[in-house]
Amino acid sequence: MVDDCFGHPRLAALYDPLDPDRRDLDVYVAIAEEFGARSVLDIGCGTGVFALLLADRGIEVVGVDPAGASLDVARAKPGAKRVRWIHGNATALPPLRVDLVTMTANVAQAVVEPAVWRGTLRGA
Repeated sequence: MVDDCFGHPRLAALYDPLDPDRRDLDVYVAIAEEFGARSVLDIGCGTGVFALLLADRGIEVVGVDPAGASLDVARAKPGAKRVRWIHGNATALPPLRVDLVTMTANVAQAVVEPAVWRGTLRGA
């Protein structure tokens, strides 16, 4: 289920300006570099900040999110064409091969139902 603040176009457009300091993503970038990941699946990619950081480093990225409005924000950003954006969740992904799967920030906390959590882990 999509949280209203991520699914509504006007609210999704405010997400990045209200949280501009994304130094929290530095550790995830470092993990991708440490593992030598050349391809990453970013579950719960939201407005695409992390996916685009990785793509800027030449990493092939697939970002998946159930909030279409957030994906619209992501798709409108510079460099967005380098990321494959999927509207949906990790329980129903097309076949993919990636080196690393990520869920940054509070994504894991948003998956509250046990069956959906198991499906998310299977998708990963």
